[in-house]
Parts: sequence; C-alpha cells; structure tokens
Amino acid sequence: MAKIPRAILDAVVDTFVPPDADLATAQAMVATALDGLAPHRRAKLALVLSLLGNPLAMLALAGIPRGFAVLDRPARERALRRLTRVALLRPAIVAFGRLALFAAYSVAGEQGRSAVWERIGYPGPRADVPAGEPFPLAEPPPGGRTAADAVVVGSGAGGGVAAALLAQAGLRVVVLEAGGPFEAVAARQREAEAFAELYLEHGLCASDDGGVSILAGACVGGGTAVNWSTSLRLPPALAAEWGRTLGRPEFAGEIADAYDAVETRLGVTPARAHNRNNAVIAGGCAKLGWSCRAIPRNAECSGDQCGYCGFGCAYGNKRSTAATYLRDALAHGAQVYARTRAERVVIESGIARGVEAVDADGRALVVDAPLVVVAAGALRTPGILARSGVRSPHLGKHLHLHPVTALSAQFDEPVEPWHGAMQTAVCDEFAGFTASADGGVGFGTVIEVSPSHPGLMASALPWEGRDEHATQMSTARHRATMIVIARDRGEGSVGLDARADVRYRIADDDAQRLADGVAAAARIAFAAGARSVSTLHGDPLTLEAADASEAGLQAFAAELRARAAQRAPVALFSAHQMGTARMAASAETGAIDPDGRVYGVDGLIVADASAFPTASGVNPMLTVMALAHRATRALIARGAASSSSGSPAPARS
Repeated sequence: MAKIPRAILDAVVDTFVPPDADLATAQAMVATALDGLAPHRRAKLALVLSLLGNPLAMLALAGIPRGFAVLDRPARERALRRLTRVALLRPAIVAFGRLALFAAYSVAGEQGRSAVWERIGYPGPRADVPAGEPFPLAEPPPGGRTAADAVVVGSGAGGGVAAALLAQAGLRVVVLEAGGPFEAVAARQREAEAFAELYLEHGLCASDDGGVSILAGACVGGGTAVNWSTSLRLPPALAAEWGRTLGRPEFAGEIADAYDAVETRLGVTPARAHNRNNAVIAGGCAKLGWSCRAIPRNAECSGDQCGYCGFGCAYGNKRSTAATYLRDALAHGAQVYARTRAERVVIESGIARGVEAVDADGRALVVDAPLVVVAAGALRTPGILARSGVRSPHLGKHLHLHPVTALSAQFDEPVEPWHGAMQTAVCDEFAGFTASADGGVGFGTVIEVSPSHPGLMASALPWEGRDEHATQMSTARHRATMIVIARDRGEGSVGLDARADVRYRIADDDAQRLADGVAAAARIAFAAGARSVSTLHGDPLTLEAADASEAGLQAFAAELRARAAQRAPVALFSAHQMGTARMAASAETGAIDPDGRVYGVDGLIVADASAFPTASGVNPMLTVMALAHRATRALIARGAASSSSGSPAPARS
C-alpha cells in the first residue's frame, strides 16, 4: 500500500486551485480520492509525488534544485508547467490538476454555498427537489445463499431490460448491482458527491496512461441513471452492416422491432426545445446549412430541472431502468441486491449454474440459477467471464471508447450550461453514417453539447497558471461546451484481472477525425455568435471572432490537424465503452453468438455494450436496451421450445 506524501500533495493542490477556493477541503478531498484508488494506480502517483519532494529529482526534471513543497507559488507554477512537458510525468501531473480543480469547484460548505460558485455565477443545488422514495432493495438472504430461475448481473440498460422481460415471463429473477441506489444522492444535487457515489471508480476511471478520462454509471440503473437522456438508434446502414457481419440478414428488422418496444416503454420523444447550450448547435448549423436534428430523449424536462440529471434525476422526469424496467421486474417478484459485486459465474460441465458475489461488507452471496445474464458493462463483463472460466481470445479486446474532446465557446450573452435539458441537438453533417459502395459504414464524428457544472468544466479546461485558469472559469456562465464524438476505428483493451486496466491509444485516423470535428464545431460556434473558442490542448488553441474569417478558420483547422499528427496533448473523454465481448458469427471472431449467448457455455448470455461488433457511432444506451430485449426474447422463446420438447438447447462452440 503506497503512502501518499501528504505535504507534497497539499502543495500541489494549493498550486492548482484558485485563491477563493476552500483550500483545506479541496486538499482533503483529493487525498481521500487518491486513497480510494486501486493500489497500483495509487503507487504510480505516490512515486511522482516522491520525486517532487526530492531536490535532485527536481533539479533534473524541472531545473529547480529544491523540493516542491518549499517553493513559493510562482516557482511551483513554473515547475508544474515544466513537469507536464516530461512525457513520463505528464499523466500524473494532469491527474493531480484535474482532481484539485474538480474539488475546488464542485464542493460547497455546510450552508450549501461556495465562494467560487458566487464568482462564476453557479446557482448550486435547486430548492425545488421533492422528497424521493428510495428504491426498494432486497435484504441479504440468511446464510448468504439463495436460488432463482435467473440471475442478472448489472441493473443498467441491458440488465434492467433483461430482468424485466424474464420476470414478466414468470421466472424468479435476482439482480446483482455493484453500486448503490442513486435517489438520495440525486436529491442533494452535489456534483462532488454524485461523481464519488454514482460513477465507476468514483469518477476517476481512466486509461492506463491517463490519456482518456472514462465516465460510466455505477449505481442502481447504471448509466441510464446518470446519462443525459439521449436515445438514438443505430444508423440503418450500420444495423444492416452488423447483420451481414453476424450472418443474420434479419438482424436489422429484429432490432428495429426491439427499438420500437423499448422506445414505447421509455416514452422516447424528440426534444421540443433547446436550452442556450444546445441552441448554439441548432442555430449555428441552420446558418451554415448543415444537418442537425432534435435528439430523441427518454425524459420530460420541466424548466431548468434537467440540467442536474448527470447526478441522477431527482424529479422523476427521466425514465431510467430504475424508474421503468426494474420496477416492472419488481412488480413480477424480482429481487434487486445493491452494493453486491459479482465475482464469477459458476460453470459446471459447460453449463451455467449461478453466480458468486460479495457485498459491501465483504460477505459472500451465492445465487443458484440455471440462467445467468451478465450485463456489467464493457469494462467489467470481460473480467467476470474470464474469472468464470470462459476462454475466448476476444474477451477484453476490441474496446471502442467513442473518444471525445471538446471546444469551449465563449459568448457575450449568458449560456448557463448547467441549466435545462442536457442534450437536445446533434450535428451529424460529418457522421459518415451512409453506406459506401461496398456496404461498409464510414467512421466520422457527431457534434453535441455537454452540460457543464463547475467541477467538470474546471477539470477539463487547460491549466496554465492559477490566476489564468480562475479568469477562464469566471466566464463559465457565458461558455457553451461543444463535444466532438468520434466513431473510432481503432481498438483498445481492458484487463481481465481485478485491476481491469484500460489500454487505449487513439488511432491516427481517429485523431485526425476528431481534429476535423473540432474545426467544424468552431464554425458552428462562430455562426451562432461566439466571441471566441478554445480547445482542450495542454497548450490551448484559441481563435477570436475577429480572426474567424475563412482564411482564419482554415488556418485553425490546419493547426488542429498538425497537432493531431504530432500527438500534442489534448484532453480526451469517453462516456461510451463497447465491444469487449463482441457478438460474432463464430467463436473464431467473437466471444458471443448473434443472440448474445456465450460460446461454449449453456445458460449464459451477455446483454450490454460489450456485445457490440463495432463502435455504434451514436450514444449506445438505446442500442444496448434493444439488444438486451432481442436476446432475452430469443432466450425466452428457446426456453419455451425446450420445455415443450423436453430437451435443452445445446451449447455453442
């Protein structure tokens, strides 16, 4: 267990955060976050802090022959800027900065107020939050063992749908969810608490080199509880391509039927109005003549309430699985165990027999069941399957992240990117979703917006010094955050052991597409009236409206492409993880069959985004739910056929 040098850490945090922040609270929050990291990640950061405390190391790395903690502020700032240029140290320094800035801007005092919030015009939690009812959870069974007809691992988009359909078919269903319920956290509307309680690895999940920050839901309802309500179908050409890849020409029609059923249950409807953040895309695209459409959503928003939905919906407006499918499952006798992590599927002679799990207190729980649905997400499902004895060279491979970067656009008038429905407009002018002559679908980008509460915005904006960053954040109320999402051709992987390390390096052509997408976002922003735009590079690229002539925009685009080719450091994010147990026509090309069944094991299916054959190119929630609906319906039909014939279906190999 690596010990974090607290004095050095405190000095680092003090260097990053603004003077009006609650420094002691920010320092304590960062220390707590580091203590909660996996040991191997904490050890790397502790080593870097130790180097900062060593005068000889500081001389070699930063040109300053003194330990970091004894330097005055200007010297510490110079040291950090130099250290970020050292390739081996940059990920750690950037991580410290993001943690410190998130803490400084996301935490409020006991009275619910913050000096930094006052400075930037952030209103904080709303006063109209109703008293929500807690999600009804099952108590641990006596003796730590129970039996069911089916056990579902995960309660998000895939697990929730599977649990409901199985329970409605008359099966006794148990759902195991590693996270806790979100309702109490949602009611408080505190950004810091929401990330710590509702997101995977307390919101600190990242690729092993720190290059991609990863957001994934980790609570009852999974990603559907904290996502931004975007409910998009696969592009038709891509659905057809998946069908050809799977050897199932009927796939496109089957998933269309599943989409219909899911959209009906979720009440999906196109957005009817845009907040100022989304109006930037809609208005800018209209002036440019570019394709932009209203995003279908599974939420009915009321005024500004939906701006806090990334912390869980406190108003009952969003139809997450916790509000829909899991409730359907409960109504048909299902039981949901929260804070209960599945360790492995029990497999005997090629047949699934149940799941072994452990709760938050370390107590073992065994669920005996002849049917197991694994829907723990693309970063956890492969490890569960591998620990269960499933052998496939595709487990953990083919990871797609839909890498995202952003463009911050500043306007004269207020934008208030934390208010209103979060995503209602998408520019798909450069998506490349139409099939080529050979039937293949292109790899392009879509442009959406991100709701930006202070912690997330502060941690994403480049830091070149305390005062400069504070000045940027003082304009937060006037900033629109435009995100560019790439349908990535490149692949990464996730480890199959308990560490589950994510290895992902953005491919050259994907990086170039992101650069082109940022250039397009700049054109949209200026068409919508922006006064300036800036990128998330370590050395941010800025363009003022006065310089945004056609020549200026072309030069901006050329510089973006040059930086992509040089791999200049830029903040990347991922909210979509896919493909790590992909569907395929045979075990030679994938881990599961076209119906979600794990090759070589009877009674075991996968129902989450790890099943995707390729990157979806659009927000994956609705497709996960449709695939789970399709796979579970097929499973129920096979069960009925087996019951009538008196013999089980054979395992695939």
